[in-house]
Amino acid sequence: MVVRNLSRIGLLILATAAPVRGQGLPNPQQPDMQAMQMQAQIQLILMNRSPESEAAGRDWLQKIAPDVMPAVDSLKQAAYEVYWTEIAQLAAQQGMVSNIVFTKDTVRAKVVTKMFGVEARARVQQRAYRAAPAGGRPAIRTKIEALMGQHFDLEDQLRTLEVADIERRLADVRAENQRRRDNRSEFVKFAVDDIIRDATRPQ
Repeated sequence: MVVRNLSRIGLLILATAAPVRGQGLPNPQQPDMQAMQMQAQIQLILMNRSPESEAAGRDWLQKIAPDVMPAVDSLKQAAYEVYWTEIAQLAAQQGMVSNIVFTKDTVRAKVVTKMFGVEARARVQQRAYRAAPAGGRPAIRTKIEALMGQHFDLEDQLRTLEVADIERRLADVRAENQRRRDNRSEFVKFAVDDIIRDATRPQ
């Protein structure tokens, strides 16, 4: 479950992180596009490795999981590539949550922030599991299971928000359909008047 790609779990929650907006129901392909954009951002950060991206990633980690900071700091000396992979993901996550906040959807932003904190802690345990002797792995697995349980519950909160959005949108569409039916004669009259008006215009 953790290798289910903890480096990509954040990409998988995009389906529920974005609020339902606009005139139609959600496009099931849209989350894939958002995930691709986030992955591209991570790759760009990995290529450039700018001090600004590093600062953004570290600031974000300090906000979502300050207890993980020492483990990430140790990566800088011991596994520089892994350190930058972590930083790139954190910086991209910060940008994603900023976009959610920009839409004034603070409820979703808070849930997603908690999810990213859980993921950061799970990645630390994943690395510990990889390095641990066989005898130490069961205890680490138990920690990972607890973290993934928290993650599931947070995902469930996001999906509940998504369902509520869809239900509200569906209620709006139904109300609009009923309004049109109730005012059928007026709509028909307006349409006929418009056609006649167009027909009598000078050519």
